[in-house]
Amino acid sequence: MAAGGNVVSEKENKRLEFTVMSAGADRESILPYIKMFQQLIRRRPFLIKSLENTLSKLLKSLDFYDNAARHKVAIATARVFSMKIGVLPDRVLMSLINDRMIAKGTILDFITAFFKDYLATDSMDDLVQLLRKARLDDRLLDFFPPQKRNLTDFDAHFKAQGLTKLVEHNNKKVAEKQLEGLKTELTEMITQDPPTPVDECLAAIKAKKAEFSLADSELVKIIFTVLIDAISTVGKNGQQILSLILKQIKINAKLLTSFTTSGRVESSLINHVQVYCYEDSKLLKLFSQILRILYDADVLGEDAILFWYKKGSHPKGRNVFLHDVEPFIKWLEEAEEEGEEED
Repeated sequence: MAAGGNVVSEKENKRLEFTVMSAGADRESILPYIKMFQQLIRRRPFLIKSLENTLSKLLKSLDFYDNAARHKVAIATARVFSMKIGVLPDRVLMSLINDRMIAKGTILDFITAFFKDYLATDSMDDLVQLLRKARLDDRLLDFFPPQKRNLTDFDAHFKAQGLTKLVEHNNKKVAEKQLEGLKTELTEMITQDPPTPVDECLAAIKAKKAEFSLADSELVKIIFTVLIDAISTVGKNGQQILSLILKQIKINAKLLTSFTTSGRVESSLINHVQVYCYEDSKLLKLFSQILRILYDADVLGEDAILFWYKKGSHPKGRNVFLHDVEPFIKWLEEAEEEGEEED
């Protein structure tokens, strides 16, 4: 058997009639072949290995086929995984990491057709799981030729193909990776002796935000976590820890206030602080005081705090924290009423 479904022998060289390559380049035409594979494998499970080897060889030989044939292989491969025949993703899809075919754009054309057909019947979560099993979830840019291996070309290409959900997923992955990198970088800046000046830290954060379109709601979570994690709580009681937190927030308040630009961001930060305190036994009883510190530092406004108290709190430790914060909430409400009377 040669590439393209041809039979090679000394007497004849003809194309087989009953092959995926002889079918139409659409899902309905190819589906009967995949259903047949499914039925055969149910009766003869040992055939899975042969199917894996065949698919792998097809993907390694894509440049021997024309565009129409590659499109058929893409649909067939997508159906094999969509129908969960039993083929292991990493044994097949890793064959796509081929520098020669990637440079020619062959792999990008194939994977685009594969994604479009797979997502026509399956969810983005299913595709993410498939790519993770194939060990390709962090390598989507590797399918692009070197000169186009950037986020701008990635977004433009897949948006033009109607794969907006894939673009959104990749942007989220990139943002998560950059946030982790920013957390590490900011930790080093805050904990070094002497600490990096606040304005330099802020400039580094803003540069990351601009380059990767990072959300303010995620940035404030990272900043708060880094600031509190930098405090050594070993051997210290609650009052000592609170004093250190107060000092840390006062010094670095600008890092937070630069990004708490809306009630939504402030509410997101409060919930993050709530969960953070819930998961750290040393901070469990300090939540209301930390909330007050953030309020006094102009990181949080009263509207966001009151909204959180009335209907925006996180389930973790909700009853305990709502009870502990009652005196502070009462003070805020009374201050608000006094302000209205003066007006």
